[in-house]
Amino acid sequence: MYTSLRVMLSEFLGTWLYLTLGGLGTLNQPYIPALTWGAALTVGSLVGGPSSHLNPAVTLGMSASGQSPLSSLPARFTGQFSGALVAGVTLVGVAPTNTVHSMVSDVNMTNMEWEEPWFTVPAYGSSVYADILTFTLAAVMFQLVFSASSGSALYHGINLATIITVLGQHIGAGLNPAREVMGRMVVSFYHWNWDVFMFYDVWAWIPLAWSFSGCLTGALLYWLAIDVPRHLETKKKMKKCRNEAEYEIPYTIDNEEIELEKLTVFLNEKPITEKPLKVPNFNKSPPQQLKNYLDDKEVSPTAIKKFCKKNSISTPELEHYLARYRAVPVDQLDLGNGVTVRVIDAHSDELEDEK
Repeated sequence: MYTSLRVMLSEFLGTWLYLTLGGLGTLNQPYIPALTWGAALTVGSLVGGPSSHLNPAVTLGMSASGQSPLSSLPARFTGQFSGALVAGVTLVGVAPTNTVHSMVSDVNMTNMEWEEPWFTVPAYGSSVYADILTFTLAAVMFQLVFSASSGSALYHGINLATIITVLGQHIGAGLNPAREVMGRMVVSFYHWNWDVFMFYDVWAWIPLAWSFSGCLTGALLYWLAIDVPRHLETKKKMKKCRNEAEYEIPYTIDNEEIELEKLTVFLNEKPITEKPLKVPNFNKSPPQQLKNYLDDKEVSPTAIKKFCKKNSISTPELEHYLARYRAVPVDQLDLGNGVTVRVIDAHSDELEDEK
């Protein structure tokens, strides 16, 4: 619930600021459409945040292509259309008096020079088919760049400014269905009729319908041409990394922030192998060093223990040697495999000396 409320409020504030600044910019001189609407969209996107769309047609395309949660669609639509409605009312309150008076008094739609702050009208001499094609193409291009911009407010503004410069101001500003619907709703309230929707053989359906269809087409094209190949490539790389991880090959990662697409593995030319610990094997070779050691020092379990510790003989082996040491006569210590150490008993020596 709180997420939907936050999304709705961000769309509301961003759309309101975008359409209010853009509408007021059309009333000032010099009026540069591309700069006015591009800058207004940039400011509105900054307020709305990187996840804001400020355009119902863009929201539909983003939701259809999976770039925006489908569950957020109602909250976004509510915020966008309500923001456009408040922007239309705000323009009535802050626009110059002569502009507002022209709008209110022109009930029969005879002089449409006042309309640009609230909605879009067809260019002089344009045809229905040309307008359909132009709006669709503009919406496709706008949606493609919007999908690739990763929520950048600056890119959104540059995108709209470029389309207005190339295709005309009535095309770029008319790409927002919320503006076209709610702006006409505000004017209809002051005219007390629906003629503003029926003007020029119901021309209003063109920016509404073809903005939605163009943005939907652009989002699906981006999904097919960019998202799907990227997903397949990432999946292939992940599978390759999993296969390589099965082998114990030393490697180092160049970047601590592991990015799958920029993973760099430096393989050592020669694998590092640990040398086995050399432990004396008394079963294969006579322990001459043990014999020499015991010839020089007093034979005791402590002496044997020191020797085993110095030569890295394990505890089980040490216990084995000590057990054999206690089991044999004092004058001969059998260490196994034919290895016998002569032990001189100090007490026997004393007896011989007495004799």
